This record gives sequence, C-alpha cells and structure tokens, in this order.
Amino acid sequence: RGSSILVSTRDEDVAEIVRTCQTYHLSGLPENECWLLFKQYAFGHDKEERAELVAIGKEIMKKCGGLPLVAQALGGLMRSRSGEKEWLEVKESRIWALTHENSILPALRLSYFHLTSTLKQCFSFCAIFPKDWIIMKEELIHLWLANGFISSRENLEVEDVGSMIWNELCQKSFFQDIKVDEYSGDISFKMHDLVHDLAQSIMGQECVVLENENMASLSKSTHHISFHDALHLSADKSALKKVESLRTIFELNCDRFVRTDYFPFPTNCSLRVLRFSSFQVSSLRSLIHLRYLEFCSLNIENIPDSIYSLHKLEILKLKNLTKLRCLPQLLACLQNLRHLVIEDCDALSQLFPYIGKLTCLRTLGVYIVSLEIGQSLTELRDLNLGGKLSIKGLKDVGSLSHAQDANLTAKKELHEVCLSWSVDDEIPETPTFSSEQVLEGLQPHTNLKSLKIHYYNGLCFPSWIQTLTSLVSLELKGCNNCVRLSGLGKLPSLKQLQLCDMDNVKFVDDNDEDDDESHDSMGVKIFPSLEVLILESLPRLERLLKVERGEMFPCLSILKIYFCSQLRLPCLPYVKHLDVFDCNNELLSSISSFYGLTTLFLGRGTGITSFPEGMFRKLTCLQSLEINSFSNLKELPNEPFNLALDSLQVSSCKDIESLPEKIREGLQSLRTLTINYCKELRCLPEGIRHLTSLEVLDIYDCPTLEERCKKETGKDWNKIAHIPNIIIR
Repeated sequence: RGSSILVSTRDEDVAEIVRTCQTYHLSGLPENECWLLFKQYAFGHDKEERAELVAIGKEIMKKCGGLPLVAQALGGLMRSRSGEKEWLEVKESRIWALTHENSILPALRLSYFHLTSTLKQCFSFCAIFPKDWIIMKEELIHLWLANGFISSRENLEVEDVGSMIWNELCQKSFFQDIKVDEYSGDISFKMHDLVHDLAQSIMGQECVVLENENMASLSKSTHHISFHDALHLSADKSALKKVESLRTIFELNCDRFVRTDYFPFPTNCSLRVLRFSSFQVSSLRSLIHLRYLEFCSLNIENIPDSIYSLHKLEILKLKNLTKLRCLPQLLACLQNLRHLVIEDCDALSQLFPYIGKLTCLRTLGVYIVSLEIGQSLTELRDLNLGGKLSIKGLKDVGSLSHAQDANLTAKKELHEVCLSWSVDDEIPETPTFSSEQVLEGLQPHTNLKSLKIHYYNGLCFPSWIQTLTSLVSLELKGCNNCVRLSGLGKLPSLKQLQLCDMDNVKFVDDNDEDDDESHDSMGVKIFPSLEVLILESLPRLERLLKVERGEMFPCLSILKIYFCSQLRLPCLPYVKHLDVFDCNNELLSSISSFYGLTTLFLGRGTGITSFPEGMFRKLTCLQSLEINSFSNLKELPNEPFNLALDSLQVSSCKDIESLPEKIREGLQSLRTLTINYCKELRCLPEGIRHLTSLEVLDIYDCPTLEERCKKETGKDWNKIAHIPNIIIR
C-alpha cells in the first residue's frame, strides 16, 4: 500500500527540486515509430505515398529528434504540400541551422513560417489565452471576426471561413485536446505549452496576458490584453489611455460579479473587442469601432441606450445578467449584428421589435413572443439562424400560421431548440390558441440535436418528434396535461431523455406491441441508444414501458429517479449509476436485479424501517453506496455481502442505532466510510477493525459515536486505530 506521485518536466531545475529518487530521462521515439507518426500526419489515409516524397520525408523526419510534437507539427506542415520541390524546401530550410536551446521551437517556427498570412495572424492571436486554457472554437472565431482577421469568401459566410482556418490549424497540430460536446456540438481545445510559447514569441508585447501585473507596464505597442478579473489589475486610471491602439480587452473569468468601483470603464475608441464583468457600465458612445461586446455577471437591469452608437457591432453577448429585464427597444438599428447570444438572463421578459430586420443575424439565443407589434414569430421567418435558439412566451401565439411563420423547418443549422409557453419558468396563463396546433407548426429541421419543450399543455406530442432521427437529447418539463408519450423509444440517436413535472404521464413510452412496425416485437430494440434517463416529479408514472418487450434500454448507464412514488422498474442489467429519491419498498426490491451497478444513491424513504432482504446480494460490481434521509430506518442488512464497495456513506438516518456486525464480510475493499447526522448511532461494529483497506473514516454530528471514537480514550478507538485518516466533527 501507499501512494506515488509522478512528475514530468522539461526543466532540469524543477526535476532537481522535486525529485526523491534518480531522475529518469525519457528518450525520443525510435526512428521507425517516429516515421509512423510523421507519416500519419503527412499523408493521412487518403494521400498517395509517392516514393520520392517518402525518401525526402524520412530525411525531414530525422530532424524530429524522436520528439512526438515535432513529428506531428512537421507532418501536418507537409500534408498540404504535394510537390517534390516543396518538400525539399522544408528539408533544406535555413531555420534548421539556427541555434536554439530548445530543439522543438525551430520545427514549430518552420510550420508557422509556411502558413498563409491569414493563418499566421489567426494562430498568433491565440496568445491572448493563458497556457493550458480551455478555448472554445466558436468564441475564438468570433474574436478573429471582430478583429478583422477573417472575412467572407464567395459563397462562404465569414464563420465558415473561420471554421476552415481553425480546421487547418488543427490539422497542422497547432491545437490539441479537441473535445466535442455530444449534445450541443460545442468544440473546445487547448494549445501545447510550447506551441503557446511560439505564439507568444511572435506577438511579443502586442498581446499581453495580465496576471497579477501592474497595468502601468503595458507597452504603447500593445493591441490585445486579457486578464482574469479586475482585482488583478492596478488602480492606475490612466493605464489604458496610454495604449495608443488597443484593440482587445478580454476578461477571462466572467462567471462571477466582482465589484470594482475604482476602475474606469474603457473609452478607447480603437477597441474592437470588449468582454468584461468587472467594470461599471457607463456610456458606450466613444467605442465606435467595437465589433464584439460581452456583458457578463453584471448587476444591471438594462443595457445603456448608447449602444445605438455601435453601428459596426457584429457580436453582442449577454450572459448571467440575472436582473436584466429588457433590451433597448431600437436595437434593430444595429444592421451589422450577426450574433446575439443570451444565456442565463432569467429575468428577461421582453426583447425588442422588428428583429427580422437584422438580416445578417446568425445566432439568436432567446426570442420572446409578445402581443406587441413586431414581436411575433413572423420576425424569425427569414433569419438564417444556427446554434441554439430558445423561444419563450408561446402562449401568445395566435394561430397555426403564426407558428409556421417561424420557419424552423428551414433552419438546418440550428442544433439546439427550446420551446416554452412560459417566459419566467412559471406555469403560464391559458394560451391564446391551441397549444397542440402551435407545437405542430413549430416542427424543426431533422438535423436537430437537442430539443426542450417546457410548459406545453397539450394532451400529446406531435408525430414530427419521431422524424428527428439525429436527436441526441430531449427534455420535456411542466407538460401537466400530457397523458401519452408515444414513439420516443424508436428515436435511433437519442442518448439523453429528461422528463420533469408531468402529473399525468404513466409510461415513458406507451406504445403497444401493435404499434411496432415489426411483427417480431421481441426482436425490437427500445431506446436503442439511450444512455441517460432522468425522471423527476412524475407522480402517476407506473412503468418505463407500457409493454415490456424486445431489448429494452441496451445502452442505458445512468438512471436518476426523483419523486416517482408509483414507479416499478424492470430488470436493467446495463445501468451503472442509479439515483433514487423518494423510495418505496417495491422500487427498492427491483434494484436487486441491476447487476451492473457501480454507483447507487438512495434518498428519502419515508416509512421504510429496513431494506428488502437480499437487496444488495447480487450487486457484485457496486463501488459507491450512499444512503440518505431514511428517517425511520433502524438498521442496514445484517447479511454477508459480496460487494466491491470502495465508498459507503450513511447520512441523515436519525433512527439508525447500529451498523451490521457482518460489515467485515464482503466489504474488504472499502476505503472510505462516512457517517453524518445519525444521532442515535451508538457504536461501531466489531468487524470494522478487520477492514484493512479502510483509509478514511469521516463522522459528523453523531454525538454518541463521536464520544466513543475519541483518540486513545474512546471505547471504540481500538476498533479504528488502524485507519490512517479519521475525521470527527
């Protein structure tokens, strides 16, 4: 037993300081493996490996020194070159002759040197982010756009051009750790720290990341600055004015409100990008060249009317403005606006009229339907929107034709849509027109990945839901009149399903056997791709399926059930994570057939004094068990277990008096035992002294137990003295 820490570094001084044993120096990749890596990036899967290029490539590869990053960078560089002459130019470049203490930088500089001017500019700008920063692809493209690094080409929108440039930089290994959110499609990435060093060396003082630095040190040549929040900046009110041509002020941490009354609002007329949460908002009138403006986590109720002066504004982002109630009513005058992002502005109850006049608009985070002139769904008809769109206030839609006017079917770039009859996340008044017909008219494009429907009061959902073959996530909330959910189990791509606050639903899918197109109902897969199922506040829910047939939930790994007191579960052997809150005996008994469970949370079992016999016996894969708020529970099962438990937590079980004496049997792998708010628990079982793997015992607000576990003097101390970490509070 014991722990080890492995530290890797390129700095010999760091290795000398932290080492406790002999430093191990990694050698480079063997030549054949280095060639395979280089070849993968240079030729890919579809490019012909011409003999003359292979010969030159092997010579270039020798300059990699066995370093994987260099092999990737050089391979990515050669991928876009098909001529022998071009390969020879790289092989014979003078950059290899330059002496540098870091052998990697020459190869990276060579890759940079062969980029087009646009790619060079876009890459080097990435120095505005700190090392190891998670960068969002879409946000970076917006910053390129605002600074004028990219522009539209022929039939390509400027955002498409930005995506092409990002893809090319990615192929050339300037970006790494690419992650795609499977529900939203959002892409994040990082830069290798040496690639970041390259970007910084190119930008010099032109791009500065302020980290606990005095702003007075900014150079006149600085164009772009970023900082974590204004608390890290000096109170030198003239610092920003000294910078003659400041283009970007980008606050990195915009998820919290930081009050900085002393710091002035920037007035640099050269600004193209302004993102902040730390400044007091004042007049925007002087920022006439601003293209990108983001307000986040500010304590404001409205946006100043001086925003009308920003005629060049292309991107406006409003995030976490919890008191914002409305937007400036003449905002439609900003004809260049392309992206209006609105997130977590829950008090917002009114937008602005005639949004349809913003013909360049490509992103609209929220649209609120109103009976006011110029605020109907017709305004969305001709907008080529993509990304995420939340439409609120559908109770005010007056007819089927008005719903169809939104033209969602034609908006193929939308990947996430929320349709809500409410504005403020409360149950709305009686709708003006039939909700079922309104929803029928709001059919989205089949490309849609995520759909949310909130506070819909129809009896059933439209048949078009079954046509969404690309749908990955579906959330239905507050649809209290709904009695039927048909066909959800047939959605081929659905991975996450959440049902909340639906008083009359009895089944997650109420298809009968006769509804299946196949006569062989036992061969049918029901919810073939579903991985996550969340059921909350469904008081009449009886079963998951009306007819249990075929292969049910073959991919389901996470199941969360809250306040579904009538629910009975079938055998679901593939589920790994199960949460149940508001338990009954029948539901608890069904858990015994969840053979694949690794994590189990049981919360609030009113009236339950003991668990069903044999409930845990077959859960041989269970690693984590939490039992919470069983106020009448007297005891845990005192029977032999064969569990793989790593963690056991018992909390807020006020009547429990003892833990089972057979705790030693089958819990030999237990490493953490937590006991909270169990005031009647009198002592620990004798068997705990035999749990030799136990590393942490955490006891909180258990008065009798705390007294018995006092170090050296407590009556139970000899049972637990072998545990390395004992926490008693």
